[in-house]
Amino acid sequence: MVNYNRGLVMKESNFKQNKCWGGKRECAGRKKTCRKKVPFNRRINEDVLNILREYAQSHNMTETEALESAIILQSNVEKLKGDKIMKIVIPSKEEKLCGHFGHCEYFTFAEVNPETKEIISIEKKVPEDGISCQSASWISSQGANLVLAGGMGGRPLQIFAQNGVKVVVGCPELEVEDVINQYFNDTLSTGENSCGGEHHHCHGHRHEHKHCSKI
Repeated sequence: MVNYNRGLVMKESNFKQNKCWGGKRECAGRKKTCRKKVPFNRRINEDVLNILREYAQSHNMTETEALESAIILQSNVEKLKGDKIMKIVIPSKEEKLCGHFGHCEYFTFAEVNPETKEIISIEKKVPEDGISCQSASWISSQGANLVLAGGMGGRPLQIFAQNGVKVVVGCPELEVEDVINQYFNDTLSTGENSCGGEHHHCHGHRHEHKHCSKI
């Protein structure tokens, strides 16, 4: 259950379906006074409260029940929005895509809305155990959907495939944001995997440019 007090959303504690809100109830077989109020850190202005009151009256429910319904609806909306966000990872060096996956300085994590093509956030991350071809497991655990890379060996390619992470290799060593924007605008030219997809140190050069396809 939830309640609100002066515009601050609060939780009510329940014990065996008995409402405990500052009063004595049988809680787990014992008498106990419960005064748990957990702030959600969400302020509600008077206009919203008036809407909740009207909604409660028209649907024959209490204001608290109307508030609960509103919170659930908002949570579902936020979840739907979250499902549309793509998390893209780019092995990087000096603000640009690094041509060798296991030799980059850090990994750029970017959250992008694929519908609007808007870059929502960009963050630099480095695994605690350092960067290597084994970083693919760590990147997968971070919830990545797509990796844009230059060269990548067979082992990380295999790890990403096992975790359902799409990989585009042969990407040019451009500014990170340029790589992302070109990908979503279907203008990203890619060449061959400079690592050849084999288990050895990356070497070679890209050629035979082509356009990659999005998820």
